[in-house]
Amino acid sequence: MMGALFDLHIMSAPIKVAIRADAGAKIGMGHFGRASAVARALAASGDTEIVLVTTITGASHAGAFFPDQTKILVLSPEEGDPALAMQILRRQIPHPDVLLLDQYGAVAQWEVECAKSETNLVVLDDLDAARDADIIVRPHGVTAGGNGNIVLAGPAYLPLSDHVVQLAHGTQPNSQKRPRLNICFGGSDPTGETAKALEAVANLDQLDVDVVIGPGAQIDPALVDATARLPHIKLHRQPSQKELAALMATADLALGAGGVMLWERLCLGIPSLVIATAENQLPQIESMLSVGAVRYLGYHSELDAASIVEGILALADDEALRQKLSDLGPKIVDGRGALRLAAWIKALALEFRDVQAEDAQDLLDWRTDDRNWQHNWDGSEKPAFDAHVAWLSGRLADPNCIFRILTLDDDPVGVVRFDLSDCGAAAYLSIYLVPAWHGQRIGLPVYYAAERALRQSHPAVTRIVSRIHKANAASERLHRDAGFEVWASYERTDWLDAVKLLG
Repeated sequence: MMGALFDLHIMSAPIKVAIRADAGAKIGMGHFGRASAVARALAASGDTEIVLVTTITGASHAGAFFPDQTKILVLSPEEGDPALAMQILRRQIPHPDVLLLDQYGAVAQWEVECAKSETNLVVLDDLDAARDADIIVRPHGVTAGGNGNIVLAGPAYLPLSDHVVQLAHGTQPNSQKRPRLNICFGGSDPTGETAKALEAVANLDQLDVDVVIGPGAQIDPALVDATARLPHIKLHRQPSQKELAALMATADLALGAGGVMLWERLCLGIPSLVIATAENQLPQIESMLSVGAVRYLGYHSELDAASIVEGILALADDEALRQKLSDLGPKIVDGRGALRLAAWIKALALEFRDVQAEDAQDLLDWRTDDRNWQHNWDGSEKPAFDAHVAWLSGRLADPNCIFRILTLDDDPVGVVRFDLSDCGAAAYLSIYLVPAWHGQRIGLPVYYAAERALRQSHPAVTRIVSRIHKANAASERLHRDAGFEVWASYERTDWLDAVKLLG
């Protein structure tokens, strides 16, 4: 960043975000995997202060997941109650802007405590337990159950490791004739599926097999030693996140559980055989099974090595099915979920105010800055001040015009206008950034904050409509990340039309 942009950027206080998540042999590493993906997306813009609230066991694993600058607040077993944990957190961060909760149990209590402390709450809600959080994230797709808040449903909002995302869509097909199988049941494998899989693949020498043994996995050493002597099997002990992602990217098919790594395999386009190792995995397994994106072998307690062998051979021998699954996965999971959640978290820290007549000069300066005006639909000359004032007066007098300035610590960052039509059911969007904030990764948070305010003030709106200049790649990406469907405009060949339906 350069000059005035940097100076303005650091004038605003950092957005303070707390993350409540745990990791360990019993619960695995999945919560850390996805919570840290959001933390890294937040840290990339450099304007966020992050503190991880976790247990002693979780703290021992944090360094392998979270950005180096992450503060860690360690809770003793007696301090796990949400009320006490929030008191301790507020001593470290007096006024946290947002709490990201990725933890099973006590969700309702966290909702109460965050409301008391006026802290925005985002819940990664696998078990459909959240009701009153500001943002409820359900990657498995359930939209019901919120009390008038924002429910983000579907894999588009699933945060994945940036190591996986960097490799997604760029993997090369295996040039070897022998299919390559990846076996991984996470960091802890509490139900012992890795040992079962080792027995299953011992005689499958028509495959090359990579077996990942996580740091918490408990496997009979004799079985490990016997497997290590088999030429078609390679064991990988406690690989880093980066190493694991690279290993998965070489696979032609995979066998694993239905947790976070299910989504990673889909993003990488790896045909996946899935074993449910916990009840909380069933909703997302069922959601992907319903669209034909995975092959489900069953619940772990119902499976033996013979049934695993049968499933592996069926998928390994069906090249057409593998290709179908490989093509479908990245279409379902595009890998930008962490970016979208980080933008929503930032959006919760933004405020807005209605545009006033006194804003005329600022609005004219911002609107006609070349970075904003170059993609103007009208294509007309920049207006003189008097003409602009007349236009603004008309907008402010129109009851169907919702005209707002988005702010961060009272600094204007963006301008959003919604013009209502169809009896208030449709809102036509105009959005631009205050010029000094271009390049600060604030565009998507500005849109999200404006949409949230629109939902609250005008709940009758069912769709948002927008236009995008084809040359404005940043705006097109913003609209797609915000959930708009985008297609070529029927009116003008150099423009795109975009629509988002509000659930």
